Amino acid sequence: MADFKTLTDKLIVSYAKSELSKAHKTAENVNYIQDVARVPLINSIHSSVDYLRPHKDSARIDIALDKIDLAKIYANVDKLEKDSNRDPALRYDDLVVKELLRYFKHDFFKWVNVPECPCGSDRVVSTGAMRHPPGRPNPDQISIIEMYKCQNCSRDIQFPRINNAVSLLDSRRGRCGEWVNAFLLLLEALIGEGKDRVRYVWNPEDHVWCEYYSSGLKKWVHLDPCEAVFDEPRLYCENWGKKMSFVFGFNDNTVVDLSDKYITKEKKILTALDPKPVASTVAWLNAKKLVSFYQQARAQGASKEESLRQVYHEVIVPRNRELLVENKASAATATSTRSDIPQGRQTGSAEWTKARGESG
Repeated sequence: MADFKTLTDKLIVSYAKSELSKAHKTAENVNYIQDVARVPLINSIHSSVDYLRPHKDSARIDIALDKIDLAKIYANVDKLEKDSNRDPALRYDDLVVKELLRYFKHDFFKWVNVPECPCGSDRVVSTGAMRHPPGRPNPDQISIIEMYKCQNCSRDIQFPRINNAVSLLDSRRGRCGEWVNAFLLLLEALIGEGKDRVRYVWNPEDHVWCEYYSSGLKKWVHLDPCEAVFDEPRLYCENWGKKMSFVFGFNDNTVVDLSDKYITKEKKILTALDPKPVASTVAWLNAKKLVSFYQQARAQGASKEESLRQVYHEVIVPRNRELLVENKASAATATSTRSDIPQGRQTGSAEWTKARGESG
């Protein structure tokens, strides 16, 4: 038995070393960057690579736990656990996620079509937008400030688009970007456990959502906090009627093209974007992430062999496991949109939703 374990360990280290060598070669090839650097899609992929890094900060996680009603959440989880009709494949942390979805949408966060006026009038119209003035303190990481005017009292109203997840736990309002940003921090706080099991998902056609890895269901599970929807990857194409070109997922160690999972109707796909530079970008970023993971392990004092073992178990195995799921085509085809989900997008005004092609 000892000889078998030794052989297994040697094989793991050898395989990880081989994959690391390949990653080094790919990461060092920057020729493609010069060819596609000006492509907006590629730039957006690069800008999202480290999206989740701030959400891993222990101080932020402590703040997040203080901002929510944990007693209420776990009391409702206990009820879900005792429900005789629940899916037996769902483990306790899956039930925590389902309750967090419900709590976040119905008890915690608020959707903003247009900001409210202090006078109480809903006759508020847009007058444009401006970027946050450069050089000024910006702890909330405000990118854009939307400008409005009340038609009742003529008051000027500002709606800052906040990007600091901790600040959003105080403002508790926004649109899909703010919703997902704040929800991901809470998700990380409740089930992250320092592992790489939470994912930010971005679609170039202006929507974002997230996923988490379920040990019970043995797959990455789709979550849309704006809609409080759990494991419905067909929601966008087949319920909303949304046209999409690509979908990408970002977690600490991997960038993954999730288009096949979410774009389930071929006639809906927008074909103007060339997939070749996209694939090259994803491969290059994943190579850099694998090399970076190894280097960080070494910098923290791990031996070469231990660092390679960590690369194998924490990066290579999860990536290969996901490829296996993709090849079996089970991620999207096994789950159909439930009949009890209302048709079309539920967040946002009817006019706004229709204009975006998401009304079903």
